[in-house]
Amino acid sequence: MKSLSALLCLVAGALTASAQTTPDSVHEQQAVEHLMALQNLRPSDLTFRDDYSKIDSFRLEAVSRLMREPYGMIGFTERLRDHCRGGEIAPIMEFAFANLKKTNQGERHFVVDTDESEFQLGANLFYNSLEFNRLLSRADYYLDQVMAPAAQRSLADLNAKERRFVLAEFRELILEDTADETKPVDVLDSIQKVEEKYVEHFVEFGDRIHKDYLLQAGLDASVAIFGEITRLMDDIAGGEVNVHDMLTDTAIVPSRVGLTSYLGRKDGWAIGGVGNDRYVGDYAFIIDFGGDDRYDLSYDPDHPHGTIIIDLSGDDIYCGKTQFTIGSGCNAVSLLYDMGGDDVYDGGSFSCGSGYFGIGLLYDAGGNDRYHGDTHSQGAGTFGLGVLIDQGGSDVYTASFLSQGCGLVEGFGLIVDMTGSDNYIAGNSYTEMLGLSGGNPHFVSLSQGFGYGIRPYTSGGIGAIVDFKGNDMYVTDIYGQGSSYWWSLGVLYDSSGHDQYVSYQYAQGAGIHMSLGILFDHHGDDFYRGKGLMQGCGHDYGCGMMVDRYGDDIYHAVGLSQGGGQANGFGILINDYGDDYYYVIDTHNTQGYGNPRRDFGSIGLFLDLSGTDHYVGNGTDNAYWQIPSKWGGGMDWEFIPPEATAMEKE
Repeated sequence: MKSLSALLCLVAGALTASAQTTPDSVHEQQAVEHLMALQNLRPSDLTFRDDYSKIDSFRLEAVSRLMREPYGMIGFTERLRDHCRGGEIAPIMEFAFANLKKTNQGERHFVVDTDESEFQLGANLFYNSLEFNRLLSRADYYLDQVMAPAAQRSLADLNAKERRFVLAEFRELILEDTADETKPVDVLDSIQKVEEKYVEHFVEFGDRIHKDYLLQAGLDASVAIFGEITRLMDDIAGGEVNVHDMLTDTAIVPSRVGLTSYLGRKDGWAIGGVGNDRYVGDYAFIIDFGGDDRYDLSYDPDHPHGTIIIDLSGDDIYCGKTQFTIGSGCNAVSLLYDMGGDDVYDGGSFSCGSGYFGIGLLYDAGGNDRYHGDTHSQGAGTFGLGVLIDQGGSDVYTASFLSQGCGLVEGFGLIVDMTGSDNYIAGNSYTEMLGLSGGNPHFVSLSQGFGYGIRPYTSGGIGAIVDFKGNDMYVTDIYGQGSSYWWSLGVLYDSSGHDQYVSYQYAQGAGIHMSLGILFDHHGDDFYRGKGLMQGCGHDYGCGMMVDRYGDDIYHAVGLSQGGGQANGFGILINDYGDDYYYVIDTHNTQGYGNPRRDFGSIGLFLDLSGTDHYVGNGTDNAYWQIPSKWGGGMDWEFIPPEATAMEKE
């Protein structure tokens, strides 16, 4: 008996150790397979065919792959998180670049190689500081020898009329107009028909746009320039460089020679000291060494050019006086680095980390900042990459439409926020006029980790928010918070903090019309609230997932939520740990609902894997259930061994 007892103890210890070292993702997958088996389903049933719509030439390989295996969104989100950890520019940009490869794309196009070892040759030096000239020379090299030729090659296969169309008519497809609310139905129908003609025309030549030239140029430039900035700042902090001496130690310029021939003194270049400076106009390069500065920036898209703005410290104000400013690349690469201070970024449309047929990067190294934008702002990409990286502080993000981590056609839009209790607010400008919200007036957001394609003509892109620390609040109205529309992917990942998610419809892990969306919250006691088609909902060949791993959470919804599949969609909600509260009003299509439709049905899965939970609706603590639907069900069961709940893994 003693030996048997010892053996049982050893087995129990082994099981405990195994449970404590088993990744959360393994528990989740095993639980999903278990619940599906109870419904005579297999994991391979979670897949979409790609022949229900025409495969256009703009479809991203990552989206196509995940449509075939939508459960893989969890792994994709974890890989994205790992590349963003630390907020380093290189791995973030590299991950985005890799996932902008198109389906069936062969060899990717890159900028023509140049010899960077000669980037300092041939320049007339105005400043005598070796350290300063190194940064200026590197900026001049990338602006003139890398970015400019890459921009030319990206649109080289388009004629002049087609290039104008990209900057004019295609841009109108993205922008909204508040005046539309008062227009009669026949006028709105006419506008819609015109826009459809625009899209049809664009499809005729859009596959001749080669964004990879600019993507590679922007990736290389963003990393190299940041390296020079940190090197110069280290020299200043260490006493090797004195800013006043550096800026006043200049060459003697002959009277017959113009300053614009000297490095750092070109037209469109500006260099500020440590005081409070103001910059007005369209610049190619600015570096400012301190002070509370104001930037009133403009940009002419008819004369595209690269932009590099560097501000080393101070509480600064950036104002976009036109579109395509504040780290916004339009057929160009635009880089903005603010290395300290409580800053205000007040941009309109196409601002604050926006890549429109180009790359836009806004990097903020710290401080309690305010970001304001309208459309295609704060990490938004169309035929390019728009990234906003905020390293610290309690920040406020406000935008109207297609913003805050939004990926449109062949685009990747991303916000990475490292620390601080942040507020993300999107909407409140453009009224939803299709009747999706019934008789109540609401606004369209299409933001906060949102992927968007132009149905049925062009597939969409990838939009994401990755927030690591802080008690954050996310507010949208219709469409947002890890959601998507038409062959695209939306991701919202929050690593820690007690967060609040508030939306109305099509949100919080929703895939709508052949697309994919996931909301993934790792740690914290969180609150989720909304009306419907959310909290793990898939509609019309779409898959929406919601994953919450740790914390005592509260979920509130009205209908078609919390693991709801409709019209051949898949909806999955997974909660791993914590004592949670689930509230729904409509019990016929929530908490594990999958209705039959067309040639096959829908799937809805609700899983709570541990804790003492409370339900208003269909669910019951420590029970299985199935509501009247084709393939839908729920499971609240101690699927994760109790000893594993004490180990919070990340």
